Amino acid sequence: MKQIIFVLFIFVSSFFTACNDIYRDFQSVKDMKWYDTDVKTFDVTIPEDGNYDLIFAMRHSTGYPFTTIKVNIEQITPEGKISEKNAEFPIADEQGHYLGEVTGQLWDIENVFSENIFLKKGKYIFKISHKMNNNPVILVIDVGLIVRKYKESKLSGKDY
Repeated sequence: MKQIIFVLFIFVSSFFTACNDIYRDFQSVKDMKWYDTDVKTFDVTIPEDGNYDLIFAMRHSTGYPFTTIKVNIEQITPEGKISEKNAEFPIADEQGHYLGEVTGQLWDIENVFSENIFLKKGKYIFKISHKMNNNPVILVIDVGLIVRKYKESKLSGKDY
């Protein structure tokens, strides 16, 4: 009975989190080899001025050989202003255990790279490429971008 309640809780939590997503897209990586020249481009329409969380997402297979992924994220605003951010996201903990959600041999991770950022209504372009020393980065299946309407959490303790 406890397992059923737990599964229901996870499902309902996921549903309400997804309801705040205004954009969620993943792009496949050919042959599970992500080359640094394989820039993933995401066209995002922001429906209204407001605060949003920007989230890097990645799906990888068991056996991914690194504990992190280094990426470059370029943002082009509706006005044409270009900004770039280099980020390094954890894939596994210090003991080598993968982070995120798993289904079989597939792991999904989501990492916020800009939290509670104000975006104006309009079309944005995001370009994501990897900046790892190894090229290609193997066992990457999909690279994604999620834009989520910011919802202040009492648990976060953050006041922006």
